Formats: sequence, structure tokens, C-alpha cells
Amino acid sequence: IPQVVGCVPSGAPFVFNGPSNHRVIALTFDDGPWYDTPQFLDVLEREHVHATFFEIGEQISTYGEGGAVERRMLADGDMIGDHTWSHPDVAGAGSFAAGQISSAAAAIKHATGGFTPCLFRAPYGDTSSALISEARSMGFTTIQWDIDPSDWKLPGTGAIYQNVVSNAHPGAIVIQHDGGGNRSETLAALPSEIDTLRREGYKFVTVTELLGQRLIYR
Repeated sequence: IPQVVGCVPSGAPFVFNGPSNHRVIALTFDDGPWYDTPQFLDVLEREHVHATFFEIGEQISTYGEGGAVERRMLADGDMIGDHTWSHPDVAGAGSFAAGQISSAAAAIKHATGGFTPCLFRAPYGDTSSALISEARSMGFTTIQWDIDPSDWKLPGTGAIYQNVVSNAHPGAIVIQHDGGGNRSETLAALPSEIDTLRREGYKFVTVTELLGQRLIYR
């Protein structure tokens, strides 16, 4: 079986969403891996949905089960993105930001046995033109979002679900969180989100698929 070992950043260096000519939507999850990340994968596997996980590098050794979580994501057809080593604000760019991004990328590569990410999401969504061009020079597309249910504020399962489905549109990128705190509401909302969006004719894609980026296999 060919193993995915990377992806090619192409198109705009900074994106909030994808093309709106197809009824597709990208679910993304930030701040993992976390102790309940496998439960998110259980739901996605059961529903046959591909998602994108933006991971914090320093958490991989603690919660990644020796890379088993990351390898499971790739085997499922999910995509892994870089969310820095320790989740600081890196909008100032420069060597600090570069170190944060490259350390996380190295942890992802080590955990997966060779996968190098090409998607980057800035902690807190805090970017600058300097950071975006620095990330691009390092081989990353910087990924923002255009649907945000603020699930980390624990507004309730119903509120998270309602925000996602009522704001859904073709090409949307949804940000939710699988790590960084109590994510039980997000986990509980996920099956209903998938069910409703699927009934409305949406197909779930990874961010790389959404943007038409090429995957590299070996």
C-alpha cells in the first residue's frame, strides 16, 4: 500500500475557505492530540468522514500513543496539519515562529514514520503577512476558517451544532477542537453535524482535497 508522506502547498498562501463550486465542506480540529482524540476518530471512521487535524507538537509524545493516533489518522484518509510546538502567538514571525513550526513538523514526521505536513494554522488564528510568507517559504499554506462555533467556550452541544449547520456553505472550513480542554460537547455535536450536512448534500473533504493540493506517496 502506498504511504502518504507529504503534500504540495499550491495556490494562495493564506486561505479562509475553498472554491464554492462544489458542495463540499472541510471539518478541522485543533489543539490535539488529546486523550479523547481517538473518540473523534471513532466517530469519523463510523461515518466515513475525512477531517483535518492541526496538532500541537509537544502533545504528540504524551497523547499520540507512540504515533498510533497520527498513523491512524493518515490510514483513515484524514490530514494532519502543523499548529506549532507549544501553541504560542507566532504572528511576529522570525526565528521564534520558524522554530515553533519546524519543531511541530518534525514531531509529526517522527510520529507518522515519515509524513511531512504542508498545512499550517497559527495559534489563536493570529497571523501577519510576515508569518504567512515565512510559512510559505517553509512549505506551508496557512489555513484560517470561516465557520467557528467557539466550541472551546463550551456553549453547549446544541449551540455548537446549530452554529456549524446554519453557517454551512460550499467550500467552508469549520474550526472545532479535539484538544486543549473538555471537548465532550464538540464530540457530542459531531455525529449530528455530519448527519445534517450529509442530508443537505455535503461531502466532507480534507483541507488538502478542498484546495486541490497534491499528495506525495512513497
